Parts: sequence; C-alpha cells; structure tokens
Amino acid sequence: MRNFLKIFLITFLYVVPANAACDFMINIGDKGGKLFEKFGPALPDFPGSFLHRIVSIDICPNDNLNEAIVVEYMFLGENESEDNAILAGIKMYVLNDEENSESKKLTLMNYAKKVYGDFDTGQNPQIYNNYNIWEKNNTLVIYNRYFDEDERIHEELYISNNEYDKKLGEFFDKIEEDQMKAMLGKE
Repeated sequence: MRNFLKIFLITFLYVVPANAACDFMINIGDKGGKLFEKFGPALPDFPGSFLHRIVSIDICPNDNLNEAIVVEYMFLGENESEDNAILAGIKMYVLNDEENSESKKLTLMNYAKKVYGDFDTGQNPQIYNNYNIWEKNNTLVIYNRYFDEDERIHEELYISNNEYDKKLGEFFDKIEEDQMKAMLGKE
C-alpha cells in the first residue's frame, strides 16, 4: 500500500503540471516585470498602448501549442517602461496559411475547452463559426473563430478582467473617435 501511495504521488506531481494552463508570467493589472525581464520590453502600438508578442511554445511549453499560435500581451500606459506599462489583456491567436491548416487542427479551440470549459461546437468543430464567453471570478475569456469573405479562418482567445476590459474598450473607443475627428477635419 505504501509503494502504491508513493507511485501515485510521484505520478501526480509529474503528470498534472503538464496539463496546466499556460504560465503567462504576469496577471492582468500587473506591470511588465518578469515578462519584460525574460523577453525584453513591449513595443509601441497606439500612443498609450504597447504590445508584446511571443510564440506560444515559449509561454506554454506543455500545452501542445506550436509556433503558429502567438501570445500577445496588451499593455496600457504612457511608456513601455517596466514601471509604467500595465497588462490590460492577453490575446492568443492563430497564424493560418491559405488552407487554414492550424485552425483545422483545432489546436486553440481544444486548448480553450481544456482550460476554460467545454462549449458546443456542433457536430463538426472544423466549421464552427461563432464565439464563446466565460466569466468567472472577475475573469473574462472570449474564444472567437470566424470565416472571412475569403474563407480564411480568424481564431483567437482573449483574456482580461472586467476592469481592464472596460479600460481597453474606452481606450480604443477614444482612438476611433480621434480618427473620425481627424477624417472629418480633412474633408
């Protein structure tokens, strides 16, 4: 009995971490810290926002993801310094070729189901053209997969929380508003 318990504990300790979700290194609302130390600073996007893109296998080595899936960190702040940029959201997205090879493997869809919970994809998940939302413990997760007019599949997983999702929404609304004002001013 004692040997069985030892074998069970050893197996549990080594197998369970392999099934864990990605280790994003920082949480929504955190400063760049450990992520910037390991992968360098984020790059400017729109004024007041910064992005850091990392191949998923560098963040999720045990999740059967590959180099066709990118993890994008979205930061808000006046500059990209370690003390200023605040993580507002994380997006994982698929880099598909013309044949949608990666999305046809259902890699990101299966990851989303495994980590955040199962959802109905119909009898043929390869033609799934919809989204699913999980809201739990102030965490917001949205899986989105759709076909564009050229039959290319766009697939992503967005992770944030209520506070920073609202801040990102307000930030991008302001950018659109400023762009509309600029366009109307030029006419």
